[in-house]
Amino acid sequence: MSVWQDRTIEQRNLLNPAFCAIAVWHLARGYHTEAIALGSDTGSLPFALAFVGTSLVLRGQTREQLPRSIATSLPTWVNDHPLERSAVAKGVVVLRAAVREALLFGTRHELLSLDGYRLKANAASLKKINAYLRDSSAEVRDCMRQATFVGRWLCKAGAPQTVLALLGVQA
Repeated sequence: MSVWQDRTIEQRNLLNPAFCAIAVWHLARGYHTEAIALGSDTGSLPFALAFVGTSLVLRGQTREQLPRSIATSLPTWVNDHPLERSAVAKGVVVLRAAVREALLFGTRHELLSLDGYRLKANAASLKKINAYLRDSSAEVRDCMRQATFVGRWLCKAGAPQTVLALLGVQA
């Protein structure tokens, strides 16, 4: 990432490390929730899916095209939304530095913890995150609600390699 002062206002507001870290926290929390529901013992968000999930959630047009239920499979959604598939793949590349910075911020401030190549949302942060969301705009709350949904959806989608292949993301 570039020096903070050299970033555009949009980058400072939309891609700041705290905001993106909270989005990843919600992704990890959703993933964990669904993993428990499915009886999986790997309940932490795979590292690569943090980049995919962030790309799905941060772009408003893509966020609006997400299914309403996790019952809709990822392959079905990809088939029905080929332009969004392309946007997600490009978004992973564009957002890579911002997500890395968010992961560093999130782990340093104990929102997230790293377990090998998996991310955990630290439950102790829930109170602080809820306080942040109470004072946030409706769009920010929608991003975080959708991030939780996307975490659950990606958990049901299969192995990270499968998700990356379906979305056209190069590993």
